[in-house]
Amino acid sequence: MPGVAIVTGSARGDGNTRAMVDALLERIGADATAFDVSDSRIEPFDYTAHDHADGFRAIVAAMAQSKHVVFATPVYWYAMSGPLKTFFDRLTDLVMPPENRLLGRSLAGRRVWLLATGTDETLPPGFAEPFVRTARYFDMEWGDVAYCRACGEDRLADRALDPVWELAERIGRGD
Repeated sequence: MPGVAIVTGSARGDGNTRAMVDALLERIGADATAFDVSDSRIEPFDYTAHDHADGFRAIVAAMAQSKHVVFATPVYWYAMSGPLKTFFDRLTDLVMPPENRLLGRSLAGRRVWLLATGTDETLPPGFAEPFVRTARYFDMEWGDVAYCRACGEDRLADRALDPVWELAERIGRGD
C-alpha cells in the first residue's frame, strides 16, 4: 500500500496552505497526491442524501489506497478551514447508510498527519482534536501535527517550512 494522500482545503488556493502542500509534494515526490476539497466542490452533509455527485468519494477512495493521509489547512478562527470542515462533516456518509460502511472501514490502519499554518506563535489549543478523534473513530493511526507559522509575510518564508521537511522525513521513515 504505497502513497500519501494529501487532503487540503482553503479559501485561497494559492496561499500558505498550498505552499506547505507543494513543499511536501516536492519532498515526497511521485508517491504523493494532493486533493483540494475546494476544487472538488464537496456538498454539505445531508441526513437524507448520501449520493452526492461531487468529489467526496474519489478522495476517500484515494485515502483508503494510501499508507498515509495528510490533512492540510490554514487556521481560521482557531479551527480548520470551512472547506475541510465540510469534508469532515461528509465523513458521516461513511457510517450511514449501512452500505457505505465498507468504504469507511477501509480507512483503518492508515497513518494520519496534520499540516497547519497560521499567524499565531503556536497552534491554538485543541486545534488537532477533531483530527485525532476522527482518526481514532475510523481506526486510523494518529501521526502528529506540523505547524508552519507565517510571520506577516505574504508567503511562508523558507525557514517557516522546516516542519514540512520534518514531516516528509517522518513519513519517509514510516514513523
